[in-house]
Amino acid sequence: MGSNLNKKNIDFDIIENGSITSVPGFYASACHCGLKSSGKPDICIIYSPGGSVCSGIFTTNKFQAASVIITKKQLEKTKNIKAIIVNSGIANACNGKKGHENALETIDIAAHQLDIDKKNILISSTGVIGQQLPMEKIKKGISICSDILSADGGHDAAKAILTTDLVTKETAVKIKTVSGEDIMICGMAKGSGMIEPNMATLLVFITTNVKISGKLLDSLLLEEAEESFNHITVDGCQSTNDMIIVMANSKSNVILDNKAGKYYKEFKNAFSYVMRDLARKIILDGEGATKLIEIKIINVKKKSDAKILAFKVANSNLFKTAMFGQDLNWGRINSALGSAECNFDPDKVNIYIEDVLVVKNGMGVDFNRKYTDKIMKRKEIKFTVDLNSGKEEFNVLTSDLSIDYVKINALYHT
Repeated sequence: MGSNLNKKNIDFDIIENGSITSVPGFYASACHCGLKSSGKPDICIIYSPGGSVCSGIFTTNKFQAASVIITKKQLEKTKNIKAIIVNSGIANACNGKKGHENALETIDIAAHQLDIDKKNILISSTGVIGQQLPMEKIKKGISICSDILSADGGHDAAKAILTTDLVTKETAVKIKTVSGEDIMICGMAKGSGMIEPNMATLLVFITTNVKISGKLLDSLLLEEAEESFNHITVDGCQSTNDMIIVMANSKSNVILDNKAGKYYKEFKNAFSYVMRDLARKIILDGEGATKLIEIKIINVKKKSDAKILAFKVANSNLFKTAMFGQDLNWGRINSALGSAECNFDPDKVNIYIEDVLVVKNGMGVDFNRKYTDKIMKRKEIKFTVDLNSGKEEFNVLTSDLSIDYVKINALYHT
């Protein structure tokens, strides 16, 4: 996944100021119910009254939050989902039987307020681990949100899912068809810290109006998550609550029934853009981050080794703090690479910052320090590591490690 996304040679248009409710047939709402002391929105509903084909992927953390466990079970019962209830501020993770009961009660409350079947509802939570949900506040929030659902409520929902995030993360695109009907794909995400592959402290919700089979949607989501959210890290930490949910409400006349079908390629391309753009926005808003850094490992024998090497550098605290200090300390890249449990020849390694060679055959070389000092002051920086031993490659987006990251996480629980 490259750090620079663009629309060159791709068949879709960006929807300016778009949200998940830019897709016809989707509604959303948000309010403050008392989970956050800040008074900011802390609960929202995403609603598709006509139902939707839904797909999801989830954290692989063994300490899975009640919302993850229950939402997975809900999707095993049916892929026809009408509503998602999301709360922020409290993760409802590691809360035992009571936490599980509270999660189920959230579904019961939503089913009553929205007058829909319990099996058609998913739940999601994010926030502090180990606190029980105050169910009276949850009930109040769901009641309020049920009454104010709106086709303009997408931006409000995007605010309600935030925790340590500084900004909302939304993206929306459309594909024009020969019939004149637009295919819409719109998404929102939250995530700032505890970002690492196999999901992270991130929630992602994507809406679309195509008609697609659950099996095909599952396949597409898994494939594109591997190429987007599994290429990012802020701190190498994995969370308990992560999920990506896609809802396709079939409101358009576009039918996607197989990978060779009409518009599938265009849809996949646009869907990929939405996923990658949201992933990139998470890194740009990394906790305390001042830089977005791309680590690209090239010319490796095995892609699995390229991935290991990329994350070794991207998660190196020594490297990340050097980036915060705007110090081109290439030795920290070498040492991170050398600690990886994969085989390569250090004497063949070349390292570039942007277009400048700083390491050749494993050793430092002379380069224009004034020029690289200017590069180090940029918001976005790219490093390329060439192992000169094969044809495989892998890239990771990461952030620097700043004083503010320490402050945020030292004080987060309070």
